Amino acid sequence: MSMTEQEALASLKVILHVAKADGVIQPEERTALEDLLTVVKLPDGATLDGLLKEEIKLDDELAKLNSADAKNGTFQSAYSMAHADGTCTSKEQVVLDHIRGRLGISEESYSLAGRLFGEFKDTFTPNNIVPIHDPERRRTEVNADILKYSLIATVLGANPLPIVSIGTDLLVIGVQLKMIRDVGQYWNHKVDREAAKSLMLGALGSTAARLAITNVVKFVPGWGSLVGAGASFVTTWGLGRVADQYFASGGKLTSAELRSAFKNAKKEGEQAYKEHKGEVEAAQKKHAAKVQELNAQLKAGQITEAEYQRQLDQLA
Repeated sequence: MSMTEQEALASLKVILHVAKADGVIQPEERTALEDLLTVVKLPDGATLDGLLKEEIKLDDELAKLNSADAKNGTFQSAYSMAHADGTCTSKEQVVLDHIRGRLGISEESYSLAGRLFGEFKDTFTPNNIVPIHDPERRRTEVNADILKYSLIATVLGANPLPIVSIGTDLLVIGVQLKMIRDVGQYWNHKVDREAAKSLMLGALGSTAARLAITNVVKFVPGWGSLVGAGASFVTTWGLGRVADQYFASGGKLTSAELRSAFKNAKKEGEQAYKEHKGEVEAAQKKHAAKVQELNAQLKAGQITEAEYQRQLDQLA
């Protein structure tokens, strides 16, 4: 899949139109948008502030999407923005239906999007980890887990297929939530799924916005290299570090402190990505062929979403 920069910018505007369908951009959505768009040089002097203030003419932007890849990718991203955080409002559904009609999205593609979100809404089951009270041994185990999950997220993040890409992106989020819950257990904290999601939201902002933007940006030549597999490693590493700090504090970090900690941890993650480049390449070599095979089978309808997720679960 690929998009031109003109199509990508139009797609971003469509996504923002969906985000504003209920009348406001939520703070967590803006946080996620700002984080992702800082690594992409938007064309024609476009800025996030400018895009947010612009009165977007939806049909004009949809008309700029010429290729089938751009149309399908934009619809999947719009669907993500409307659904990924759990609730699609009536206003968002009206906009989504309009986009689907104007882009000529098939019933098959629409149904697959719904099935992916339905199947992948639950996270992986956390491991049963015995708390470690010795600080040095705990640090060693936590560090090993953060690296392990960062490598898995990297393999899943390097996904080339449209539509199925949403599924693997959702799996990356599942891996990250599992990691947060596992790190909590090292600190003797039993963390349920909702608590892990709350910590992630505080650090990252909206997962819906991240899914939507990533699904567009990573398929634009020159942009995608900035937010594909490497970004999955850096984000997962950063979240692991933030989780460790959060549980070390007894769960007392505020949302502002979580965002600040994540910003610093991302810089550490970028350095860690360079230091572990050999392990990253080895993990990709070991698992990439299997992931791509499963992606193709899912897209062709040869395996169910449940079987797809079961086999990818084994990587984590």
